[in-house]
Amino acid sequence: MKKLALFAIALMAIVGTAIAALPITKVDRVNPTDEIFMEMALDEAKKNVERGGLPCGAAIVKSNRMISVGQSTEKATAEEAAIAMSKKKSLNFATIYTINEPTTAAYNAICKSGADAVVFVNSREDVIAAGVYPADAYNDALIDSSLTQVPMSQVENREATALLKNFKK
Repeated sequence: MKKLALFAIALMAIVGTAIAALPITKVDRVNPTDEIFMEMALDEAKKNVERGGLPCGAAIVKSNRMISVGQSTEKATAEEAAIAMSKKKSLNFATIYTINEPTTAAYNAICKSGADAVVFVNSREDVIAAGVYPADAYNDALIDSSLTQVPMSQVENREATALLKNFKK
């Protein structure tokens, strides 16, 4: 009986070691990435285009959790709408994912919100060329220098690029 018990313990140790050596996959544990969060912003942009709006969408993420999303309207950019929808006094430690490089007004709103970073796909040149926003919407001289500037980084997303390229005003 002792031999059988020792054999069972040894077998469990071997199986446990083998299982521990297996790689963890997405199915085992979801670890959100920039791509996943950008997909949330892209979904908002698609919805906006479907209802006749601009190809603009944003998502705000804090501690790997979506806080809010936004679409552009006649009165606000997607980033401004997402900030308003967040209903947060401060977005410290938050990242704003947006399909297009923020306009000057949107960037000032982002800086006021206290967000830590902005991740976007389409450059201002591409946004202007597509007719989404005019060139004067991107006036760096109007960036509020009294605010802490938020770093921005550009990523690739073929679907977001195609959405802008295929946009017909």
